[in-house]
Amino acid sequence: MNTNEKIDVIRHWMKAVNICAVVIPSDDPHGSEYVAEHWQARKWITGFSGSAGTAVVTLEHAILWTDFRYYIQAEKQISDSLFELLRTGEPKVPTFQKWLADTLKPGDTIGIDGNVFSMANVKKIVAEVETRGLLLNTKIDFIKELWKDRPTRPKSQAFPLSETYAGKSRGEKIKEIRKQMDVFGASHHLVATLDDIAWTLNLRGQDVHTNPVNIAFVLIAPEKIFLFVSKEKINDALAAELNQDGIDIFEYEDIYTVLHQIQDDTIILVDPENTNYRLFESFNKKCKIVEAPNPAIALKTIKNDIEIAHLRKTLVKDGVAVVNFLFWLEHQSEDEPVTELMAADTLYGFRKKQELFVDNSFDPIMAFQDHSAMCHYSSTKQTDVTIGNQGMFLTDSGGNYLTGTTDITRTIFRGEPPKQTTTDYTLVLKGHIAVATTPFPKGTKGFQVDTLSRQHLWKQGMDFGHGTGHGVGFFLCVHEGPARISPHPVDVSLEQGMVLTNEPGVYRENDYGIRLENMILVAHAFENEFGIFMKFETLTYCHFERELMDPELLSIDEKEWINDYHAVVYEKLSPRLDKNVASWLREKTRPI
Repeated sequence: MNTNEKIDVIRHWMKAVNICAVVIPSDDPHGSEYVAEHWQARKWITGFSGSAGTAVVTLEHAILWTDFRYYIQAEKQISDSLFELLRTGEPKVPTFQKWLADTLKPGDTIGIDGNVFSMANVKKIVAEVETRGLLLNTKIDFIKELWKDRPTRPKSQAFPLSETYAGKSRGEKIKEIRKQMDVFGASHHLVATLDDIAWTLNLRGQDVHTNPVNIAFVLIAPEKIFLFVSKEKINDALAAELNQDGIDIFEYEDIYTVLHQIQDDTIILVDPENTNYRLFESFNKKCKIVEAPNPAIALKTIKNDIEIAHLRKTLVKDGVAVVNFLFWLEHQSEDEPVTELMAADTLYGFRKKQELFVDNSFDPIMAFQDHSAMCHYSSTKQTDVTIGNQGMFLTDSGGNYLTGTTDITRTIFRGEPPKQTTTDYTLVLKGHIAVATTPFPKGTKGFQVDTLSRQHLWKQGMDFGHGTGHGVGFFLCVHEGPARISPHPVDVSLEQGMVLTNEPGVYRENDYGIRLENMILVAHAFENEFGIFMKFETLTYCHFERELMDPELLSIDEKEWINDYHAVVYEKLSPRLDKNVASWLREKTRPI
């Protein structure tokens, strides 16, 4: 079926069950950013393949909401369908909740699947629509009925992450979580988020593409841990290891029965932002639910000394792979045309040669010319183009190693760069340097730092629509909360040991985009009469493009930072490179 045929089938079903609107999010039952194919219902219905978006189908309308990262991509992918795009974040664009409240009539019923909506999201929907006399049915699952060739739920083999890499045992982590539970007086704690489970249990898998996690739930009780997972994922040796740490293994679907059977008056810590509504409905109603963030969220964002030591070495390995790739790309002749997909495969090959590499940390963005203007462009067989000898090329990629997760973006120009591109590149680089070099008082939030990256663009009446940086997991998800560097006023301080990215950019629609990304570590800077100050330590090693810098726009301090950074890049990487690549890198890193 094509998209419009799917809409017709959905509407026929809606009429049969007296539903006036259905809401299809991008989520799975675990609130994951990257979702296994089994739960990619929004993609299946709309044809839009971006990671973020919400679809609504009524008897008269079909609407897709998505954010700045995907405006261009979404418009192209839904252009031949009945779906209309609403650009989240633009003036006068309503949320899907408000749109439903304004569009439907009193007495109409909205249908959602409580498995893929968090408790918090259901509360938002109810707050918006109930005042208009609308009804909400949280128990529909039309996807199960209509998606006939739906992929099965993934069941990759789970495997332990050695304490050698993790730096802490699962016993130590569980003890830390129980201390946080005690603060709330909770004897039980339900965990549904896959990366929190992976971190807590030092357990990894391959259930989600490029995310080393397992589809599972965990219930922490006073005397033991309940792990709900497909048992075929756990071999006998791993089961014995988990049992020794007080972890009992149950089938994935058993979670609902166990929650219902928890004793009366039990106090259970639940994260409403990260627990789906069906789980909430499954609790014994005589239990007391305490709503607060998963303790693992804050604990895992502070990397321990062993993780940091591994990560520093990992970024050197990753830099070697990326520099080898950029050398390879620059030396391809016109007789050997390279496409975006070929470039992605080649970079993967360079990373695969590095010790303890496991997989990409996300599908690489290889974007030539106007494709680079799409912030989260993903090349497919239908969109793949040749990387020509004249134009902008953006590469955003990362690797998952047993020793850490990486994320790096570089932008190059093939041929002779026009003046505008060098100006744009230099302004973005100036913002990157401002973040990398500015100390900040302990307790500073990411939104306070975010303006540093934009100041030079703002002076020229320019901006970019995404955050400056996100947290990065340790051999986990490439996007990790709660800390980030973003205009959004997230009330989370940047604490020592956090690993984030520094990635300002600028995007000229239908022309080109520029983004420059390094990973950074929050570290202690100094202490004086004004208090404790923190700084960012740059972890990534890869050169920036000298031919795209306008020296007249760079201050003396900025030139000094570039020269110092390039000297370190050459020092760290050159011993690991072929002599021809090392010689090329020496030229790329010579002082300005």
